[in-house]
Amino acid sequence: MKIPFLIFSILIPAAFPTSADGKQIVLETGQLRVEFEISDEKTLSLKEMGMKDGSWVSPLGGELFPTEPHRDGNGPRYQGPIEWRLPNGDRAAELLYESHEIQEESPAVRHLVVQLRERVYPLEVELHLRAYKDVDVFEQWLVVKNGLSEAIYVPRLDSMYFQAEAERSIFLEWYESDQKNTAGYPVREKLGMGMRRLESRDGNRHKHGPIPAFVLGFGDQPGESEGGCMIAALDWMGSSRFSFETNSEQILETSVGVNQPGQPLVESGGQLSSPVCVFTLSGKGKGPASRGLHDWAREHFLKNGKRIRLVDNNSWEGCRMKVSEDAILKMMEDSAGLGIELYVLDDGWFGNGKEARVNARAGLGDWQFNTKRFPDELDAIMKRAAELDIEFGIWFEPEMINEKSKLFAEHPEWVMRYPDRPLAEQRDQMVLDVANPAVQEFMFESVDRVLTKYPGIRFVKWDANSNINNVYSPYLGKERQGDLLNAYMGGYLNVMRELTERHPDVDFQACAAGGGRADLGAMRYSHTFWPSDDTDPLYRLGAQWNFSNFLPANTITAHVTHKGEGYGTKFRFDVSMMSQLGMEVDTRKSEPEYLEASEVGIAAYKRIRNIVQLGDQFRHAHPHDSETPSLNYVSKDETRALVLAYQTGELEEPLAFSSPVSGLDPAQSYQLTEINLPEADGSPRVVSGIASTKSGAEWMAEGIPLRFTNQFDSAAVLLEAVGSNPGGSRKQ
Repeated sequence: MKIPFLIFSILIPAAFPTSADGKQIVLETGQLRVEFEISDEKTLSLKEMGMKDGSWVSPLGGELFPTEPHRDGNGPRYQGPIEWRLPNGDRAAELLYESHEIQEESPAVRHLVVQLRERVYPLEVELHLRAYKDVDVFEQWLVVKNGLSEAIYVPRLDSMYFQAEAERSIFLEWYESDQKNTAGYPVREKLGMGMRRLESRDGNRHKHGPIPAFVLGFGDQPGESEGGCMIAALDWMGSSRFSFETNSEQILETSVGVNQPGQPLVESGGQLSSPVCVFTLSGKGKGPASRGLHDWAREHFLKNGKRIRLVDNNSWEGCRMKVSEDAILKMMEDSAGLGIELYVLDDGWFGNGKEARVNARAGLGDWQFNTKRFPDELDAIMKRAAELDIEFGIWFEPEMINEKSKLFAEHPEWVMRYPDRPLAEQRDQMVLDVANPAVQEFMFESVDRVLTKYPGIRFVKWDANSNINNVYSPYLGKERQGDLLNAYMGGYLNVMRELTERHPDVDFQACAAGGGRADLGAMRYSHTFWPSDDTDPLYRLGAQWNFSNFLPANTITAHVTHKGEGYGTKFRFDVSMMSQLGMEVDTRKSEPEYLEASEVGIAAYKRIRNIVQLGDQFRHAHPHDSETPSLNYVSKDETRALVLAYQTGELEEPLAFSSPVSGLDPAQSYQLTEINLPEADGSPRVVSGIASTKSGAEWMAEGIPLRFTNQFDSAAVLLEAVGSNPGGSRKQ
C-alpha cells in the first residue's frame, strides 16, 4: 500500500462559473439560505443566513476576513479565521475578493468556491461552502495557497468564522467526552462580555475536553422544537479550539478550528486546508437541525450509512484480558443462543513470550496471535461462528505501542518522542509516529493481514487509549514539527480509507478509552463509535442523548452490561434501544434471569431497530432536565414509530405519565403494542383499558399514557399503521 504524506489537497470537479450581480453571492438548500456581500472595497461579508422563506433569520453576519492592519479607527479589533507569518515577519492579512463559482456536484449538492487574494503578497485564500439541498446542511472550510518564493508559517487556519449581533442573548451548549460522568450532562451557558474558549489538547483525540461540536441558541436557550439555533461539528478527531468573544459593541466573534501545538509550514507553491466544519440552522429548535445532520451523515458522509448495525456482544467488560479459544467459543455459543448476531474478541489475543498481552504493560505493536491462548489463531473460532450463524469481530489498537514489545525493540525510531527527554507513558503505552509512511504501512498491514486471512471477520474495534504525550515526530524533523497534527491525521485517515476500501463489508468502530473519538473526524471511515467506558445506564442515557445532537443513532454504540446498581435488565435494554444496541457481558457468569431478559430485549430491538437506526428521532425532555425523559423514532414512511420513556427519580407511589409522541402522520391510524416485557418484569407500563388504535393526530395530542411504579422504570412502545381510522377503538 502506498500512502501519501498528507491528504489535505482539494479535489474540485468540473464547474461552471456563476456571477451574481457583482455584489451578492447566494447559496441555498431546500429550506436554508446563505447570502454573501462584496463591498466596493472588495471585502467579503456574510449578509444573511436563515430560512429561505424569511420565516426566521439568524443574527449571523459581518466581515468574514477582518483585515490587519486595522483601518477602522477606534472600532473593535477582530481576530478573523487566519494567522500567518511571512518570511519577512509580516503577519498582516488583507484579503480581497477576486471571483467565485458555484459547482454542481450532484442534483442535491452545490459547492461554492470564493477566491480571495492578499492585497500586497502573492497569497490566496479559498472559501469553500458546500450546500446539501436535500438535508439542509452545509460544509465549510478554507484553503491557503502560497505564491511566495519562500515558505510561510500558518499557525491558525480556522474552518469557520462568523460574527453575530449579540444585543439579544446568545446561548452556548456543549459536551465533554470523558467517562467520569461529564459526557452525560450538557454544559449550557449564556455568553457574556469577553472570551469563552473551548479547547481540547490531547492531540490525537478529545478524551479530556469538549467534543468538537456545539449548539448556539439565539435569543433564548433552544429547546427541541422552539428557538433559533445553529448546530456545528468539526470533521476532525484531534485537538480543537472554539472561541466565542463578545465585544463592547455587542458583537459576538466565533471561530472554529484546530488547536495546533505548533505552526504548520506551507512551502512555496504549496497549500494548506483546514478541516471541514459541518453545520445547519433551525428556527424551530434543535430537533429539526439534528434530524438534518442525521440524514446528511447517513446519506452523504458515512460509509454504508444505511447498513444495519448488528447486535453484538464484546468480551471486554465481562472478562477483560482473560481470553482464550475455549472461553471465546463458549461465550460465542451462549451469545448466539440469546439472538446476538456478532461476537467481538477484545484485548488480550496477541503477543508472545515475555511480550504476551496478558496485561496492559506489554504486547501493543505485536499483532500476532498468542499461540498459548489461540493455538490455531482463529481457525476453530471462525468455523464455529459459521456453524452458529454468528458474525465475528476483533479488537486492534494500531496507533499505540508498549515499550515491552518486539516492535519497540526493532523500531524505537517509530515512537513519538522528544529528542533528549525520557519517554512519557500513559497506561504503560506510547503513540506511534503516524506521520511516518513506514508506520502507516505497518498499521495497515497489521490489520489487513488478519482480515485477509479471515475474510469472515465482520467488525473491527479500533481503540486509541493514549494521548499524544510526546509531541514530537522524529519523521518530520525539527523544521516541520508544526505539521505534526495535520500529518498524523492525514496518515490515520489514509490507513482507514485503504482498509475500508479493501474490506468494504467490515464495520469499523472508533474507540478512544471511551468517547475520545465521538466525532465526525473519526466517523469518516468508521461505522460506529464508543461513547464512553462508563456503561452505567443512567449515565449512558444522558451521554447517548447528547451525542445524538450531532450523530445518528446507528453510529452510537449502546451496550447493556452489569455496571451500576438498582437497575432492572429491562431498563438497561430500554436505554440501549436508543442507538445501536449490543452487550458486553460474560455469559458464563450471568444469572439465568438476566439472560432470559436479555433474550427478550434483543428480540424486541431487532423488531424496531430499522426505525431507530434509519428513522427520524424526536427527543423530548432531556434526562438532565426531567425525571421522565422520553423520545421517539418514526420510520421514513411514517408507518412505524417507537416510543421510549424513562422514570429516573425516586418514587413513593406510582406515577402516571403521558409520554409525548411526534412526527406521526396525523391522518394515519396507528395500533399500539408494548414491547420488551421480560417474564420477570412483565407488568405493562401502558395504562390498561385505553384505546390501542388511534389516529396519529390523537397520539400526538394525547401522548402514550404510562404508569411507572419504581425508580429506573421504563417503557418501550411500538406504534404501527393499520390504515384509516374506522371510528371504533379496540381496547388494550
